[in-house]
Amino acid sequence: MSQLTTLLFDLAIKVSPADREVWFRAMQTEFEFIPAPQRLRFASGCLAAAVVWRVWTPDGVREVTRGGLVAASASLAGLIAIHALLGTFGPLDPMMTALGFAYAAGAAATARWGLRGMSVFALAGLALNTVFVSAWAGGAAEPPGFVRALSLEALLILATFLGIAASAHVLARRLERSA
Repeated sequence: MSQLTTLLFDLAIKVSPADREVWFRAMQTEFEFIPAPQRLRFASGCLAAAVVWRVWTPDGVREVTRGGLVAASASLAGLIAIHALLGTFGPLDPMMTALGFAYAAGAAATARWGLRGMSVFALAGLALNTVFVSAWAGGAAEPPGFVRALSLEALLILATFLGIAASAHVLARRLERSA
């Protein structure tokens, strides 16, 4: 147990932001005097504080959001690709494969350019989806209910991605101003 608590505390020091180094050095001194049965809770609390302080910065908010959006977009790309390969969508397999590649491109854009990359991807996806829905509404072709449902789902997903990216950007800006 002693090694585990020491490892947790050392990890807390490594994870903590540079501006909290003095506080963690003070906690390290205090850690040496805490009775052994209470050290695990103390080290865990210090690690939790280090993670929160690391994430609750403008860069932390952007990176956590970026990672989540990349993971979500890549997961959707993989899910769509798997179903298209299995033939789940029938005659719509080519369209769904293209949609899967679009989500993969969104994941790549977000990984490369951060929240702006996701915003551009989501806005382009919303515009493209709106064009398709407008074409159907204009009588170009009556889409099956399944396609309408997929279009609505894509609109909701892309709007959610855009909202998350915008919210994270606003939060990061507020954190920058308050620093």
